[in-house]
Amino acid sequence: MNPSEVLAKAISRAAVVLDINENQLAAILGVDIAFLAVAIEPASCTGLRALQLIRIYQRLSAITGNDNAAMSQWMTTTNRRFDCSPRELMQTAEGLDEVTSYLDSL
Repeated sequence: MNPSEVLAKAISRAAVVLDINENQLAAILGVDIAFLAVAIEPASCTGLRALQLIRIYQRLSAITGNDNAAMSQWMTTTNRRFDCSPRELMQTAEGLDEVTSYLDSL
């Protein structure tokens, strides 16, 4: 399997655990929903956003002790710092950066 296929599979698995549906994932990656079935080139803009989402998944996994239910709850619950859920905020590039920075600071 090449790196593009690996990234596409990893992002798909992370989205399931983080309770991110296909429409939300497409918004987070900045692509049309039809593009989700295609391999993601890691060096592309979409690939960099995908890698950032993987980083968010890894940070949450470390914080929660790999508790998928806790990870999903954190993603979908309104956060006082963001005034919305992290899942909602991440649907823009700036929001994705903000959630990443927040988790990196913990």
